[in-house]
Amino acid sequence: MNELTTAERGATGEVGRTWLLGYGAAWFGYWLVILLPPQFMTPHLIGTIAAEHKVDVLSYLMVQNSLVVVVCVPLAGMLCDRTPARLGRRRVWALGGFGLATVPYALVGTQTSWPVVAGLMVVVSMGAAAVLASLSAVIADRVPPDRRGAASAAMGVPQVIALVVGMVLVTMVVTSIPGSWALIAALAAASALPFLLIRTRSRPALRAAAPGDGTRVPFPRNADYYWALLSRVLINAGNLAGTTYLLYFLTDVLHRRDPDGSLLILTLIYLVCCATTGYLGGRASDLLGRRRDLIAVAGALQAAAAALLAVAPTWPSAMAGAVLLGAGYGAFLSVDQALVTDVLPDQRSRARDLGVINAAQNVPLAFGVAWFVLTFVGGYRVLYAVSAVIMLLGSAAVYRIRSVR
Repeated sequence: MNELTTAERGATGEVGRTWLLGYGAAWFGYWLVILLPPQFMTPHLIGTIAAEHKVDVLSYLMVQNSLVVVVCVPLAGMLCDRTPARLGRRRVWALGGFGLATVPYALVGTQTSWPVVAGLMVVVSMGAAAVLASLSAVIADRVPPDRRGAASAAMGVPQVIALVVGMVLVTMVVTSIPGSWALIAALAAASALPFLLIRTRSRPALRAAAPGDGTRVPFPRNADYYWALLSRVLINAGNLAGTTYLLYFLTDVLHRRDPDGSLLILTLIYLVCCATTGYLGGRASDLLGRRRDLIAVAGALQAAAAALLAVAPTWPSAMAGAVLLGAGYGAFLSVDQALVTDVLPDQRSRARDLGVINAAQNVPLAFGVAWFVLTFVGGYRVLYAVSAVIMLLGSAAVYRIRSVR
């Protein structure tokens, strides 16, 4: 485990339940914007306006959005580190990002041309990149090391809650395509505003270099930082390669009569398991100080879910897979951010260095692999087998990290 600095040992910032709830609500808004499109809303929209080429168009949009994030997150992080602002540099960038993301997001559902959708989604992705770069740096800025598991859970668990709440809203409350996109945009903005506009008394866990002081900080050279990056990239890629096309899997392979309803059932199962292990994983990580083992187990559980669908593509297998995937991903979300924060090499460049890792996980590896497998190699069973292998490689990579247990 990294040795704590004097500043870290003495940090007494008020990172209590109220702060964590507000921080989690801001992430809930971010995850609404990010997760609903690839999981349901974009496949549904493209299936309506470009039905004959839905796999190709969806793959293009996913790759495009990933590339925008890859470029913009590190850039936003670097600029955020250097921004002087009375309100707080993280708040300024998060507020601007939410504004830039949610306005075009609300307009996507009104479009009938997929190239126009693609253009709007570029702007959405740019705004989301600013939010990701700024909010993720808050843990390093404000949270003492012995509370980072809890803060990581507050960042990760809302991902699952947002997915389920959003799915319920767009499948049962507002079912029209234009209305669903507008509703999610409004809810995302409203969820983030309390945390971003209300000042708290929490003090930084570390004193950072003054923003805008012109200091040039070299990019990290320690191997642990890059092994943490690789582990996150692989586990996320394997997960996305399978889940992004789940609606089409339910429709084209399992031939479910109500694929939207079936997807909602799987998502609800996923939520319960993910929320449970997300909460427990964060607490266990802080108490035991063993982040690597928890991440390895989390990746293996997700790999088992994908392997199950590859071996037995049935509805009961899909439900069992949702249990495994939810349990694994919940534990991963609650521990991975804490581990990444622990291996940050320089306090002066937190947002930039976190931005590089967050951007790397959005490299369109998952969508490129999925498109290649579905188009040239085989069907969804092969795709899920490949996803399992990728996630196992991510689990193994975490043990190359030496400075964190």
